[in-house]
Amino acid sequence: MPTSGFTTGDPRAVVTGPAGPAPAAGTDAAARAVAAGGSTSALTATTILICDARPVFRAGLRAILGERDITAECSAATAVDNVQALRPSILVAGLRDDDPETFRVVATAKALQDDLRVLVVADGATVIDLREAVIAGVDSFLLTSAAAEELRDAVARTARGERIISPSIAMQLAGSWRNEPRETGASALTPRELEVLQLLAEGLTNQQVGMRLGLSARTVKTHVQNLLVKLDVPDRTGAVARAFRLGLIR
Repeated sequence: MPTSGFTTGDPRAVVTGPAGPAPAAGTDAAARAVAAGGSTSALTATTILICDARPVFRAGLRAILGERDITAECSAATAVDNVQALRPSILVAGLRDDDPETFRVVATAKALQDDLRVLVVADGATVIDLREAVIAGVDSFLLTSAAAEELRDAVARTARGERIISPSIAMQLAGSWRNEPRETGASALTPRELEVLQLLAEGLTNQQVGMRLGLSARTVKTHVQNLLVKLDVPDRTGAVARAFRLGLIR
């Protein structure tokens, strides 16, 4: 089912890596090839850079994908530098709730390497997440609940130029769209949404808003999503700007 520029992948396909010995642990074969003026494509058909701040998450991806094609792993803080140095064919990035840094990293990395493919593996997804993913240049989007075979299939197909979204995200987003508020305009904002809007204007993240109001980050995301729909704006910045113009916040 097409969703926001993505197409649902088939998790049944079996993906195998290219033949050849695995690089020794801790080596940067791709980096050495680039430094020598060579091409990473000569080393392997698909080179993977794993990006996430959580070591356990990276270890899980490494175990599922296998060591052979993984060029390196890093946090979001060093992802752009690693993309420049290693020129991987695909960036597999983790996305936690309330983690805007991932999409900024993706947008910067794609600007530096036109042929870079990006697969995001997220703890959850909302309409806002998918909108931001498309704007940043994400090619494929899966949930961490995806089966190992679905992840391997998505990596292989994303590297070939396809766009994949897991069926569970498609169903979740369909439910979100059905539940979008029917009333729009400033008068349709609830007292809670106005509270969230005021805190967004103060520069708080979803997590900080949740802590201030005693809400989960997921609930705050839902409120933000409703704000975007009711105010007819594409993002949080637009919502705050429109709220100031309408005198909804000070």
